Amino acid sequence: MVLNINTDAAVQYTVKLEKLHKSALPNAIRNTLNSAAFDVKKSTMPQSADTVFEKRQPNFFKANSRVDMAKGWDMNSMKSTVGFVEGGLKGGNNYAVKDLEEQEGGGSIGHKTFIPLRFARQGNKSNKPVRANARLSEIKNITHARDAKGKNKMERFVKSAIHAGKGGHVLSNGILWKINSIKRLKSGNTVTNKTPLYTVLKNRSVNVSGTKFMMKASLKSAEKLEYYYRMAAQKEILRLK
Repeated sequence: MVLNINTDAAVQYTVKLEKLHKSALPNAIRNTLNSAAFDVKKSTMPQSADTVFEKRQPNFFKANSRVDMAKGWDMNSMKSTVGFVEGGLKGGNNYAVKDLEEQEGGGSIGHKTFIPLRFARQGNKSNKPVRANARLSEIKNITHARDAKGKNKMERFVKSAIHAGKGGHVLSNGILWKINSIKRLKSGNTVTNKTPLYTVLKNRSVNVSGTKFMMKASLKSAEKLEYYYRMAAQKEILRLK
C-alpha cells in the first residue's frame, strides 16, 4: 500500500500541514500508515481469511499477527507492516503460522507426517476442521502394530488393539486408527471395530494453491488510506491550531 498525499482529495490537507509545523505532516503520514496496518490486522485480514479457511480457533489470525508501526520522521522511508508471527497462541511450534506463506502464494508445505482423513473431521466432511477429540494434541498414546508379535499383520494389529483398548489408537500400515470396540467371538477370533483418522508418512510435503487472502485484505484497507489521512490531518490541525 502506498500513500499518495498529493491527490486532489489529499493535497489541501498536505498544504495546510506543511504550513503549520515541520512535525505536522510526518505525524499525519505516520498515523495514517499505522491506521491502515491495524485495519488489515483487525478487520480486512480476518474477513478475508473467513472466505478461504475453516478456522479451528476463532481468534487464530488476530492472535498470531502483529503490526510493526511506522516510526521516525523521514517520510520517504516511513512504513508500517503487518504479518504473522509464531507464539501468539499458547502451545508449541505453530505449524499453521509457518504454512501461511505457502497458503498465500502457493507452494509446498512440509512436515505433514499426519494428514487427517474425513473420518477425523466434523461431519465426516473433508473441508471441515478436525474434531476436538481427534486432534493430535488430544491423542496421548499410540500403539505401533509393528512392535507387536504375531504371525501376520492382522494378528499383530489385533494384539495392538487389545493393548490399546477401547478408545485407544493403533498405528498400522501408514494409518492411525481409533479403536471403537473389541469383541471376542465364540470361535476364538477377535473382531475390532475401528475408524481411520490419519494417513501417516514421515517427511511428506503437500502442494497447495495460493489463496491471496492477505493481498486481498491489504488492497481492501488501501481503499481507506485517503480517509485515514484526512482524519490524521484534521487531528494535527486541531492540535496545532
